[in-house]
Amino acid sequence: MITSEYLNVTGRFCTITRLTLAVAIALSINQSLAQTAGHSPALFPEYPLEHSSEHAPLQKSSSIRFIDAYNEALKLAPEDRLSQSSRDQATSVSAIAERWIVGAPAWQTSVINDRLLSNRGLRELETSLAVNLWRPGERRDARDRGTAYGQRSAAMQHYLRWLVAGRVRTNLAELETADLQLAAALQAEQDALQLLETTQRLQNAGAASTQEVLQAENLWLQQGRHVLDARAALVDAERSWQVLTGLTVRPAEPHEETRAAQEVIEQHHPLLALRHSDMMISDSNIADAERQTKGSPTISLGMRRERGDWQQPSIESVGISVSIPFASRSLVAAGSADARAARTDSELALVQDMRALTAQLHEVEHELFTLAQALPLTERQHAVNQQQWQMAQTAFEVGEADLTHVIMALQRAQDSAREHQLQLLREQHLTSEYNQIIGVLP
Repeated sequence: MITSEYLNVTGRFCTITRLTLAVAIALSINQSLAQTAGHSPALFPEYPLEHSSEHAPLQKSSSIRFIDAYNEALKLAPEDRLSQSSRDQATSVSAIAERWIVGAPAWQTSVINDRLLSNRGLRELETSLAVNLWRPGERRDARDRGTAYGQRSAAMQHYLRWLVAGRVRTNLAELETADLQLAAALQAEQDALQLLETTQRLQNAGAASTQEVLQAENLWLQQGRHVLDARAALVDAERSWQVLTGLTVRPAEPHEETRAAQEVIEQHHPLLALRHSDMMISDSNIADAERQTKGSPTISLGMRRERGDWQQPSIESVGISVSIPFASRSLVAAGSADARAARTDSELALVQDMRALTAQLHEVEHELFTLAQALPLTERQHAVNQQQWQMAQTAFEVGEADLTHVIMALQRAQDSAREHQLQLLREQHLTSEYNQIIGVLP
């Protein structure tokens, strides 16, 4: 017969055993939170989670700075070919305005001989050199066209530097985010492993059920999958870094920038300056199309030698001829219609790019403002979740909570910590993005 005294003694014994093992859980979890390394496969040889990868991780070096990566990326930028082509084009167009004639001169020669017919000795030789001349103001327009192409070449250089800087900023942000996600995933996996080890010891002592062990094991396996996903994201970011810069090392310190004091997008923005240069070229192309439609005055200077028959002497003479073409206004307008349409397209591209940059700027400003308000909230939420997790441990020690409650509290604490760190990192990345949109180079 089981007495009440026996039940009381047994209950006190179970309570002491549960308290002792609960303290072991708390010590194991506290120890796991201070570690970031992976678990030892020797403890669980039946479940070794070895996160191998064919891609060797890039080494971090404190000697690599943003400017170093930027210069290397600038050398490998595919758009550098366009920059060189723009310089050559500007040089060629500018050289045209330095000529005194339009186009290439033409040498003309004609010979008349009656040898195959009457053969009376008729001879006639005429040769001349014809050149096209500038109309009034056309040479000045040609100089303006060369200036427009020169400005476009300079704008292309500035645009290329701005474009490459944005790529390096974006790639660094991806690397830093991937590093943070991987560190958080490894920490979560380590916490899950420590919890699984403790739960198995509790099961061996009879204080935990098989269901709780399976629940802890499932959590550990799930965190292992998260580690694989985080490593894959880091591999992608590092490969993008190698393609962009050609470097096999990456900066050790995170990239930080100070927000520019400029609040609006100026007209000298690299992208807008390139669009303005395109509009200048379009204006010069309109003038060039009108010149070609009107035609150029032509002057010919030549010599003529002729004789009537064998008995007559040769007569030599010099001749000058001038040709001035005329074109109606409608013909000139039709000839320059395509150039005017191209000018409208250039103006439209300028307006669209200005609107797109303004919209991006407002979006980043709004996100920075929202993030500044959310950071204190996430920080407080992280503190609350940490406190709830500690309370869950205490409740488990006195037998008022089960393992599920402890796991949920631990996950909330880990999620809030990761979210707060991601928001802090996002604030730095938004500052770089703001400077990129404004057109400020680091």
